[in-house]
Amino acid sequence: MGWLALDYMFGHGMEVWAAQGDRERIDAANLAYIARTQDYLVAVLVVAVLALVSRARWTALSQLLAAALAGALLVTAQHSWDRSHPSPAGTASKGAASRYGENNAFRVPGEMSPASAQDAQKDADRIEPVLKRLWESGTWDPKSVRAALLEVGFQEERFGPNGEWLGGTLSVRDKEPRFETDHYITPEGARVGVRVHDDACVTAFVQKSNYQVKTNGPYPEGGCFEPPAGH
Repeated sequence: MGWLALDYMFGHGMEVWAAQGDRERIDAANLAYIARTQDYLVAVLVVAVLALVSRARWTALSQLLAAALAGALLVTAQHSWDRSHPSPAGTASKGAASRYGENNAFRVPGEMSPASAQDAQKDADRIEPVLKRLWESGTWDPKSVRAALLEVGFQEERFGPNGEWLGGTLSVRDKEPRFETDHYITPEGARVGVRVHDDACVTAFVQKSNYQVKTNGPYPEGGCFEPPAGH
């Protein structure tokens, strides 16, 4: 049950906060949260059944309570999704959500192995104080961010003339351009991607309003960087 609370506050909550009002990123975070809650519900129900078979009554009771909580959160999340995404012409919202998930699968990061996740967190712990210092000093341009991370031991990714990887793990880029009124603008700030392993990344950003560092698996089409909308 503690996992549910932590995931809601620090997993789902941070993803929504980091979206900075981007409707598509918020929708993707909501769908990912619904999927995780469904997986958790199935897992605790399986454990509860096994506990009942083994006559471990207290274990079964605790798992059933966790399942009840997960079910309530799932119903609430699905109801919130249904209200914010009404189905046209009577189409079931579940189908709409499923199609949305399929269309945005390229923006869902891959799974990390436990060992890779630990290594990614170690690199994230090295990056976080650097970005905090830069943010507090009002410095968030890509050149300065890159230089600061190179100083603490990261090596920039290098590629050959045919795109072959030559070494390094660090990539620092401008923020993703966004459309405003009638033209695109590139917001101030920098995005950071560190390829820790083939299945593990650290992704981060720093901008005027805030900074964030997190770990995740690579994206199917964007590597460590989340692909933009409009696929």
